[in-house]
Amino acid sequence: MATIRDVAKRANVSASTASRILSNSTKEKYAEETRNRVLQASIELGYRPNFAARALVSGQTRIIAAVFPRIYDTPFRALASLQILSGIEAYCSDHGYHTLITSPKIIGDTLDPNFIDLLSGGYLDGAIIDGHFNITPIMEFISQLNLPLVILGHHPHTYYLRSDNVLGGRLMLQHLFDLGHRQIGIIGVPDISERLRGVQLAAEESGMDFDSMPFAIGDFSEDSGAAAANSLLTQHPNLTALVAFNDRMAMGAINQLQSMGYSVPDQISVIGYDDLPRSSDFNPPLTTINHHLSEWGELAMNMLLDVMNGNTPEPIVLKPRLVVRHSTTMLVKS
Repeated sequence: MATIRDVAKRANVSASTASRILSNSTKEKYAEETRNRVLQASIELGYRPNFAARALVSGQTRIIAAVFPRIYDTPFRALASLQILSGIEAYCSDHGYHTLITSPKIIGDTLDPNFIDLLSGGYLDGAIIDGHFNITPIMEFISQLNLPLVILGHHPHTYYLRSDNVLGGRLMLQHLFDLGHRQIGIIGVPDISERLRGVQLAAEESGMDFDSMPFAIGDFSEDSGAAAANSLLTQHPNLTALVAFNDRMAMGAINQLQSMGYSVPDQISVIGYDDLPRSSDFNPPLTTINHHLSEWGELAMNMLLDVMNGNTPEPIVLKPRLVVRHSTTMLVKS
């Protein structure tokens, strides 16, 4: 079996240079010709790095856990989570790290024992955890491990990346208010209270009675958005607009409204949240809130590596923006 010294000898470089180039872990700049010689030598000799030995020598596994708890959906069905995961994986791939994606179940205060084994097994150099939901059981356990962490969302932690969801909620309702809508229903979820708080603030600033606004609970899925829209319009047929706290529920609501004979946006406007890639191709293209999901993975990884290197980076709060498309329109008074 070829060793790193064999690769270095064939490429006419030192063993340390060959190791750094092949692990993609160095910040040093090597000439492209040198890098190509090392890569070619490794291919010709069939060199395979021994990751276990490398971890013993360096004290690092170069494995980062992306932890997305299974509350409503796995991250592979939650399209917003997929955007973040894509950014994390791309960053890790470009910087010589490996991504371990895990979606543990949380039942009450109980964690999946397999997840506990994973965290306590010494495999991880750090973790990025989706904290948009109740992750207290995870945090209570992980606090014992001294593992570098970055939290996505509003769970309390020193190092976090989040969107200003209060501002996002305000932007949603203010947009509809500016279009003349006053009879507005809300499709929310239990865990995104900041968006609801933003809607409440905008309602109060606009002189609307927030407590009288019809409200239905969803679970982020299109099916739940459809069910919520059906319930809201059946009970409140005078509604002229719906606020949905993510794009998938907004899309489900629009599909349901169209099946009920409503024209969107001519008879009822709908606004979502996330600005998923498919939002612009939906029929009608979805007015939504963009909170920079495509940037979250890279930003979170930069912060995590800072923490792993013993630094104390500042938390990041991203400012959302309104993206106006064709699912909302000015209210025409009869």
